[in-house]
Amino acid sequence: MHQGFRGISLLGAACTLALVSGCAQMPGMGMANDGARTNASQTASPTCNPAVGGAIGALAGSMFGKGKGHLAGAAIGAGIGVFACMAYNYHARKVRDARSVEDQYRHDRGALPANNTISAYQTALLPGETIRSGSQAAMQSRVTLVRGTHDEAPQLKEQLTLFAPDGRQLTTVTKDATAIDGTGEYETNFDFNLPKGIQDGRYTMRSALYMDGQQVRTNEVPMLVVS
Repeated sequence: MHQGFRGISLLGAACTLALVSGCAQMPGMGMANDGARTNASQTASPTCNPAVGGAIGALAGSMFGKGKGHLAGAAIGAGIGVFACMAYNYHARKVRDARSVEDQYRHDRGALPANNTISAYQTALLPGETIRSGSQAAMQSRVTLVRGTHDEAPQLKEQLTLFAPDGRQLTTVTKDATAIDGTGEYETNFDFNLPKGIQDGRYTMRSALYMDGQQVRTNEVPMLVVS
């Protein structure tokens, strides 16, 4: 009987975890019916309720625990469930034109590259590396792309991943950087709201840039969360 009940619990946990994942992907009322987004901006507006997400995560975590591990599992699951409700608005704009970027590249290296090249990728957390829970923040990057003389225009994606103070991955999101469509320097932003009541501590934000399906650059920025 104990093993049978355990099997049912694991099945229930899998179902609740699926609900947590689905919660972060449900479109909001403000999204267009056809899901269209502009090249410069991609907005996620989930209808997920952080309190519900935390409760579902806690239930799933407790089902996986054993004995006193139920309490620890519930606490971990609750944290993951809350972060599953985070929404990100991604947008990009050109801040330096192709001629300026090409002139600098020639000055520094002598000639333009044959292949598409990311010559610079810097990232910073705004308004700073200390963020109050429940407030707005943004992960801002500067991307400098130099088109290769023998290459077609690349397809770029940018990914943002949040890690807990203990190193656990809490959430990750990937956006098409379609506004980055040629040589130039671009500013990209992942705007987000931190959930209220999350654990204080030093988190890590990792940004990654992909070109034609291959990861080409990464940056990590610490984020100190205070209540």
